[in-house]
Amino acid sequence: MLGKALFLDRDGIFNELVLRDGTYHSPRNWNEVTHYNLEGLGHFKSLGFQLIMVTNQPDIERKIIDSTFIDELHRYYQERYSLDKIYVCPFSSNDHPLKKPNPGMFFLAQKEFQLDLSHCFILGDTEKDTLAARRCGMKSILWNRNYNQGVKADFTVDSISSLQQLFCRLIDPASI
Repeated sequence: MLGKALFLDRDGIFNELVLRDGTYHSPRNWNEVTHYNLEGLGHFKSLGFQLIMVTNQPDIERKIIDSTFIDELHRYYQERYSLDKIYVCPFSSNDHPLKKPNPGMFFLAQKEFQLDLSHCFILGDTEKDTLAARRCGMKSILWNRNYNQGVKADFTVDSISSLQQLFCRLIDPASI
């Protein structure tokens, strides 16, 4: 039987976005990081889901962010939330196959973890996340934020508890 995963975007899910020049961006150093509380994320592992972060980080290629900071931040999230893997797209071109909404990072995970993408979900906060889900045959879950009104997704949540409630409705306990 093929596995299942809950894919998680980073910025807007694990940490707040940073407002610079009127637009939202990824934090570029520890002083800009404000973490969201995701306690309870381990519940999804108990349901048989791999927890996999997928994140676009084009500022790496643009050389406006230190890759050491990215590595430290990801190590922190991986240890704190027992993430199974973190996939990072460091490229700035929207044509790169790894950069969301392109499906490259999901296909890498599919191969590495033997996943059935039709039984996987992505929790994100942007249209890039929801489009990536559609391109992979997954269901999208949008974390409702003040900046993403109007983004279409299969489901919408606003907390870990509402995400857990959603999964209770969606997941057949007999299949676990």
